[in-house]
Amino acid sequence: MKFRLSTRLVLSVLLIEAVMLSVLVWNSVRLISSSHADVLNHHLKEEAVLLANLLAPGLAVSDRAILLDNLSLVGKEESITYVLVQDMNGNVMASIGVVPQTMITDSSFDEALKDSVYDLVQSIDLFGQHLGQLKMGYSIKYVKDLIRDTRIQNTTIASIELLLSLVMTLLVGYFLTRSLRRLEEGGKALTRDELEHRIEVDSQDEIGDLARTFNDLASHLASTRAELISEHQILEQQKRHIQTLMDGIDAVIVEANPITCQFVYASREAENLLGYDLQQWLQPDFIFSVMHADDIEYFKQEREGFISSPGSYTLDFRLIHARGKIIDVRSINTLDYNEVGKLTCRSLLLDITEQKRNEKRIIYLAEHDVLTGLYNRHRFQNELERELDLAERYNKKGALLFIDLDQFKYINDTMGHQAGDEYLCAIARRLSSCLRKTDFLGRLGGDEFGVILTNTDDLQAENFAIQLLERLIAENSGLNDLETPVSASIGIVMFPEHGTIAGNLLAMADAAMYTAKDNGRNTYHFHSEGDQKINAMHAKLEWEQRIREALEKNLFVLHFQPIFWLNDRTVPHYEVLLRMQNADGSLTPPAAFLDVAERFGMILDIDQWVLEHAIKIQGESCRSKRPVSLAINLSGKHFGNPDVFDSIKRYIDENGAEASKLIFEITETAAVENITQATHFTEALHALGCKIALDDFGVGFASFHYLKHLPVDMVKLDGSFVRHVANSMFDRVFIKSMTDMARGLGITTIAEFIESEDIIDVLTELDVDMGQGYHLAIPSAELEYPCSTERRF
Repeated sequence: MKFRLSTRLVLSVLLIEAVMLSVLVWNSVRLISSSHADVLNHHLKEEAVLLANLLAPGLAVSDRAILLDNLSLVGKEESITYVLVQDMNGNVMASIGVVPQTMITDSSFDEALKDSVYDLVQSIDLFGQHLGQLKMGYSIKYVKDLIRDTRIQNTTIASIELLLSLVMTLLVGYFLTRSLRRLEEGGKALTRDELEHRIEVDSQDEIGDLARTFNDLASHLASTRAELISEHQILEQQKRHIQTLMDGIDAVIVEANPITCQFVYASREAENLLGYDLQQWLQPDFIFSVMHADDIEYFKQEREGFISSPGSYTLDFRLIHARGKIIDVRSINTLDYNEVGKLTCRSLLLDITEQKRNEKRIIYLAEHDVLTGLYNRHRFQNELERELDLAERYNKKGALLFIDLDQFKYINDTMGHQAGDEYLCAIARRLSSCLRKTDFLGRLGGDEFGVILTNTDDLQAENFAIQLLERLIAENSGLNDLETPVSASIGIVMFPEHGTIAGNLLAMADAAMYTAKDNGRNTYHFHSEGDQKINAMHAKLEWEQRIREALEKNLFVLHFQPIFWLNDRTVPHYEVLLRMQNADGSLTPPAAFLDVAERFGMILDIDQWVLEHAIKIQGESCRSKRPVSLAINLSGKHFGNPDVFDSIKRYIDENGAEASKLIFEITETAAVENITQATHFTEALHALGCKIALDDFGVGFASFHYLKHLPVDMVKLDGSFVRHVANSMFDRVFIKSMTDMARGLGITTIAEFIESEDIIDVLTELDVDMGQGYHLAIPSAELEYPCSTERRF
């Protein structure tokens, strides 16, 4: 049975009261009984002594009459039940009352309670002489009555007190539990979510304080609930918004068990990625059922490694669409522990099929010539180095053929670049048809080709050259309804007989090719030491003398080609171009003499001349209140040289030039030769306020990689990708990839060799920022266009 609080309270109080009052009554009776006993003991002993002294004279003379008279004096007391006087021989001398036959002396009050008579014995002495003894019995009835009356009175008082306590406890319990019942009702109301319920209590005691606290709590809960409902509605809206965004982005958001790889969540885009509905995505082993068989083992091995060390990681693998097509996917994963301490994996799945296709295309372009599809010079030289290693290791022979077309300049000059491109493609196909499977063909330059013949001796190399020339002569190239004869000059060098360094062999083959041209063209010539000295040294010495004379007599001049914003055709800056004055007043472009300048150690002097004069012109433009921005080319030979940096800083200070309007162009080849030195050098230029442009961008295999390390502001897309972009889908894809990557890094893109308005339209569509070329403006000695305000670099 469950009692209410009030009942338990009343029963508890009554039980405590009953126990305490019982103890109190018992203790009071005990104390009174003990007190009466002590008084009685003392009184009886004193009375016995007095009576013995009274009887002593009579007993001394054995006078019974005296003894009886004395006994009659005490016999009148009702409390004395008997008195017996004996002499020292035990003879009864006198007595009153009824003497019991067997008398047991009581030593305490408690023993007297047995027969209600206190029996005691007192010796009768006179002057120290024992005369006999006195035996008497004393009734304790009145004492027992007194104790009984005391017990009754105390019990009555205790009962009245208990009754009063019961009444008061009931009254207090009623008023107390009434407030508690209100508190209980309030608590039940809260459990029923009735937050508007309030307890009406006017008392100022603790119960009132508790009731007011309860009411405050209910008010707070009501306001909190209203806030939570409002926040929940906002969160629901945000959830729907986020869900809409998640379902709208072109990526799949998933959450999975990293141990089993089972998805526990997938966004709506998952259905578009693979063509399976979301319920199928959540099935066990779904990921392995749609993964390319060749990638499963790799995926599992990578997953095991990441599980042992949670964190962020990225995996590329292939999935198979419901319709059977293969999709390249990049999984960006975060592996960590959730709120309950369970390991979980949250991922973003991106469809990178197009990106992978572009990467393959970029890799292809990094190793192949865009026009002919042959291997480019970089890949050709790598392959030559590999063949040189094999020839040296296994003691085998090989031949390198350097082929230069005899009529290419004529075709370009008379029929245009498009006809020249068609001509080169036809020659490339014809050369390829002459090769063995083990041979290697590459395009080394404009009209220059190279062939590596493996396991070949001198006679075989000669026969191949003869066969090649005959094949070229046998067919004319029909261009623009004109029959154009085809011929070539071939230089041949044998390896490892003539060397084991690829660069040296190419130079030797190049020299042998020029000897073939000097011998009448459409022929071949084997490299020999004598040929190299005769043909190369005369030309080098002649150019060396001309360069020294130009430096001494200040025969160099600067031309400026404007760079245009393609969207509005304004000019943000000019590129500074070097020219050499000839005796007849004509100008020679730098391509004709810079190689010689580098070989004879004069390139630094030329760099210093260009830097000094270009920075001086920029400083003058600032002082004239018409500042121009100039892009200055730095040669790779001294790129990173501290002396060059000191010169730049000195020229800026001396001429009052504005460093922020100076752009230094470096070729990708020069930068990657010593990436650490290049990084330090470009960072130092940046610290001055100058800007950096990376020239010939896209030609090297690692173009994208080096942008990560170099603080580049601009990249100049190599002209080989720009010339044919209006007609070549491959060039468009490549330029689009470079432009998107550069824009993502905040780098401005510049297209070179713009030769038509069609090219500009395509470049604008591909988001290329700037451009230069003869179609826009030819280089001039004058700064014809004002520089517009810089908008972005």
